[in-house]
Amino acid sequence: MTVYYKDGVVGDLQPVAQKGLGRLDRAHSARVRSALTIVTSKRDGNHMAGSFHYIGLAFDVRPFEGWDKARYLKAFGHGWQVIVNNDYVHCEYDPK
Repeated sequence: MTVYYKDGVVGDLQPVAQKGLGRLDRAHSARVRSALTIVTSKRDGNHMAGSFHYIGLAFDVRPFEGWDKARYLKAFGHGWQVIVNNDYVHCEYDPK
């Protein structure tokens, strides 16, 4: 498991979000041995009002090569939402 944090990333995650990050990293590492999971945001930065970042239920990572939204969702399991952008992937736990 190799999770790195971009300089300036601060704040903790709720346990369920921390577990999700671990699942994501394990799925990534299973496909690519030298894979790095780079977290670009947790509670830091500017996010929309009501963002799950502020309550520790969301984080952003750099995109994984060859991964699409379905692959991210499969890694997380039930209750997760993912938005794939060019520069980052927003991941949040929201079981609704």
